[in-house]
Amino acid sequence: MNKIAQNTPLSSEQMLLNRTSRLTLVVGVILLILKFYAFRITGSLAIYSDALESIVNVVTGALTIFVIWYASLPADEDHPYGHGKVESVAASFEGGAIAFAGIMILVDSFTNIFLERKDVQDIDTGAFLVFFAGVVNGAYGLWVLKKGRELHSESLKATGAHLFSDMLTSIGVLLGLLLVKITEIPVLDPIIALFFGGYLMYTGLKIFLSSIEILVDAQDRELLMKLSELFEKHYRSGVIQIHFTRIIRSGRHHHIDCHMVIPEFWSVEKAHEFSEEFERDVLTDYDTSGEFHIHLDPCRQKYCANCDFEPCPIRSKSFQERPAFSYEELVKHNG
Repeated sequence: MNKIAQNTPLSSEQMLLNRTSRLTLVVGVILLILKFYAFRITGSLAIYSDALESIVNVVTGALTIFVIWYASLPADEDHPYGHGKVESVAASFEGGAIAFAGIMILVDSFTNIFLERKDVQDIDTGAFLVFFAGVVNGAYGLWVLKKGRELHSESLKATGAHLFSDMLTSIGVLLGLLLVKITEIPVLDPIIALFFGGYLMYTGLKIFLSSIEILVDAQDRELLMKLSELFEKHYRSGVIQIHFTRIIRSGRHHHIDCHMVIPEFWSVEKAHEFSEEFERDVLTDYDTSGEFHIHLDPCRQKYCANCDFEPCPIRSKSFQERPAFSYEELVKHNG
């Protein structure tokens, strides 16, 4: 039976996540109405492609509200690593939905070019509405992306990136409408929509693949490099080497596995206290919440030339140099 603490008070970060997700849905609905109104009065397929993308914004915005709440639930018997990976599931869904919208736009564009030509009307009003929607999307998208990075929310980062790409789409649509007005060549409208349909497919697939990488626990080189910097910052004599480091990202909570080589003559109690102190120091500066699982390896006198621990009763070689922690060192399997 799942046991979840229902009355746990929300942290300030969680409250900000909740407010941001709700505001994103409200903004999405307003811009969706504006864009479909612009499409109705102009008949522009380029504007239709922009409006179709906004449907994705609204659907994923509603989904994000649920996802952020669910991801905040604490770990339990059925979910020992917490519920955070649902954010990556939602982000992959959003990426897939964006890519699908791009495919639909491509189909409609080809249809308009070769089978069913439609003229664009009332370009001035449509251009103004698209411009307004683009400015709002761009400014708000950058803010959501910033908050997603600060709060380590995959769902918000995907939404922010999508909103910002929506602004770029709107700019392209606006330029296209002005070009149609200047040249009086209606076929330019579906051609422009064709281009942005392809751009949406690219954006969607990029978000989708990035989220899948997290779901399958792929190594994040940038994250591990930051971790190596923290290991170096909090180094203490007795940490002889760290290798076989892996990170499971579950939303804003990270589970870090690694092997640490320590002096083989230490007692179990000494080794336990030493590793726990090291963990606490590193997690103090880690960007998000996390936990360590450190497997302790005895030195076996293989690292004497690189070990500065003194006094050492079993040293076989003089200390020469302690190499700095690096990505290559952290990920290799054998010490």
